[in-house]
Amino acid sequence: MDTCFPTLRPLGVIEEYFWLFDHSSPMHFCIAAEVKGRTRVSDWRAAVDALQARHPMLSVSIDSSQQRVPHFYRTSGGRVPLRVAPLGTTWEREVEREIATLFDPTEGPLARVVLIHESEKVFVLLVTHHAISDGLSSIYMLRDLLEALSGQQLAPYDFPPSIDQILGAPTRPTSAPGKRLSHALAVERLKKPVHVKGLAVASETTTLLRERARREGTTMHGIICAAATLAGRAIDAAWRDQAVSIFSPVNLRKLLQLNDECVVAVSKTSTVIDPKAPSDIWEMARSVAASLLSVKTLEGGAPVFSAVYEAMSTDMDETDGARFNADAFSDTMLVSNLGQVPFSSSIGELTIEALWAPVVLRGHDTEQTIGVSTINGSLHLVHSSWYPLPGFLEEIQARLQNASR
Repeated sequence: MDTCFPTLRPLGVIEEYFWLFDHSSPMHFCIAAEVKGRTRVSDWRAAVDALQARHPMLSVSIDSSQQRVPHFYRTSGGRVPLRVAPLGTTWEREVEREIATLFDPTEGPLARVVLIHESEKVFVLLVTHHAISDGLSSIYMLRDLLEALSGQQLAPYDFPPSIDQILGAPTRPTSAPGKRLSHALAVERLKKPVHVKGLAVASETTTLLRERARREGTTMHGIICAAATLAGRAIDAAWRDQAVSIFSPVNLRKLLQLNDECVVAVSKTSTVIDPKAPSDIWEMARSVAASLLSVKTLEGGAPVFSAVYEAMSTDMDETDGARFNADAFSDTMLVSNLGQVPFSSSIGELTIEALWAPVVLRGHDTEQTIGVSTINGSLHLVHSSWYPLPGFLEEIQARLQNASR
């Protein structure tokens, strides 16, 4: 990397964790949207440039060779890549290809865009490194892209602070010299194929499910986690015989008084479902929802932040990071629920018909990830895994349909 590029700031410890883990398994993620309306590829190229000008995180690289704490550097002149995929492919196959394609964090930008383009319809994929962005950031960037396509001007943001800076935590201490890490472990991981599949739940079922969840005193996230747990138990004997651990990302954006910047503003919690726990889906849903209450405050999320801060302060290398990830984040399943899309699906003459988000993996052979978003009144589920449970999405859908009655 050219060190004459301006240094922006050190990575916060959550950003650094994603950067570190990326060296042992790909830590970038993807969202895919079906957009209806007439567009040209040249219009998308201009919109991607406008998106990059709005969000400073789309013009950075990351380097640790100068200082052991990695820093963001401003890149100069590098455009966010835009690839047009061949017609006849599917968004799932293109997402699999993108997840299997590593970023070089020392060379920005750490984002790219893919189109499956037709004159009246397009599937658009936004791919970002997790050290610069979270799932909701990508949802807002999709909105920004469509606004730019519709002729709106995008006002630029200032470079966002890290969680550490907002909380007043000091830059993590180190006396170690700078060191560039290798992606050899991640390259080895990617010898295994990535599998991605999406499914939409009918809007009528989604509405009934939301109303039923309200009456049952739980949340949509709770019932989705319960349905996925019971689906996994029906398919895989290991899920019946062992505890199922559910990784739930926690959105900190409002708590940190952030808006729609491209930034990392997430924490996590784990819910453990004992194999002897009652199999009633609504009782399980209430248990999952209750387990999340404590982490919906900054105080409740402090232990996770402190644990990552302490771990990063040991100057871990790629192997250490992979071991830490296996010890602390190897839950059976990740359910990343981005919730209701926080803006209208119609922007100018364009309409978001469907949205699958996020596709992300943590690098554990048996992991299953369910990304969840709601748009046009319909739940959209996307399943990603190295070794997917067969029929997992269909089984989840069936249990959600039964629960809505």
